[in-house]
Amino acid sequence: MIATADGGGGLDIGGIRYMMIRPDALMGLFRRLEPAERAAAFEAIAASILEHGGKSAASYAGHGRDAADALIARIEATAPQIGWGNWQISLRDDGLDLTVVNSPFVAGYGPSDDPVCAPIRGMLAAVTHQIFGDDAVVTEIECAATGSADACRFTARLSAAGISQT
Repeated sequence: MIATADGGGGLDIGGIRYMMIRPDALMGLFRRLEPAERAAAFEAIAASILEHGGKSAASYAGHGRDAADALIARIEATAPQIGWGNWQISLRDDGLDLTVVNSPFVAGYGPSDDPVCAPIRGMLAAVTHQIFGDDAVVTEIECAATGSADACRFTARLSAAGISQT
């Protein structure tokens, strides 16, 4: 990964502009919301990451099952470099499984009764779509923020239903 400053205050990685923000600053927004508003905001950021994160994934490797191994390897290498934790993606016939160790969203949010890694759900939906050419239902089945596990675990299964936390 090559990151360059553009001289005008931008950070460019592979032709895509990024910005750095503290995880606690971002996740503090969600923590301040009432539970119903928080759930809606988590769904909104997951959908936004699906839309815009897909552009990043598309820049990493080709589309389709033939390019899946290269795309997965690139994402697993890139995720920790951009602060998204350590990703391990498993390709299945019907979608993807993902384990994330050291999620920045857990680190930024802190302990929670509910999963907090909605941005990862959105990105996993984008990656699944790029590989399979179809929408996926993405579920965070374990979240380190809840204290139930040391890592966050996700499933992405092909479906026209889109992304879902449950």
